[in-house]
Amino acid sequence: MNFDQLKEQWNNEDGNSVNIPKTIEKLKKSKHPVENIQKSMRAEFPMQIIAIILIAFFPQQLDFPPSQHVIYYTSYAILVVISSYYLFGFYKFYKQTELYTGNTKNSLWKIYHELKLNMERYQSFGFLMLPHFMVSLGLEFYNIFEEKGKSLGNMSGSYQQSLILIVLLGTIFIVTSIVLWTKYIYGRNAKRLENILNEMDE
Repeated sequence: MNFDQLKEQWNNEDGNSVNIPKTIEKLKKSKHPVENIQKSMRAEFPMQIIAIILIAFFPQQLDFPPSQHVIYYTSYAILVVISSYYLFGFYKFYKQTELYTGNTKNSLWKIYHELKLNMERYQSFGFLMLPHFMVSLGLEFYNIFEEKGKSLGNMSGSYQQSLILIVLLGTIFIVTSIVLWTKYIYGRNAKRLENILNEMDE
């Protein structure tokens, strides 16, 4: 039911059975979190594209030998395909928020559920970038050992365990950072939308 119908119903009834002002006020409040979401997305979208482009130049920045370029760019090609799929979904969600008018509760519910889904995509995208960075890190470690005249197979057991522990802790740190960043950027506004919708159900 839109606001014109609600207003007509309210004007035609003598009682106070339809609380239009309260409903309108809550929907107006909901516009603010949606605008914050749009602002965050406008800032992030170009930064993500720039970051993906800059990643293409890691072999030159890290002085990878030409023989390793095929390994790196195979992994990078997979990253670009995954990124393209994610960024397309990101853009589609942004366009949906632009169409939100705040005049129905159903449209607000739709934005809320799409936001939650987009947050899951956002985290998954971050997690899917981990294998590429592991490949990059592995190549970098390999080159460091080569420069010192050593190989990964010649490492002592304690050194190998330390390396595994560093990779494990680094992975946990990155995963935790992605989850916390997602909650920081979008989680607060998602919670505000949820609170408004819960108030409207009462």
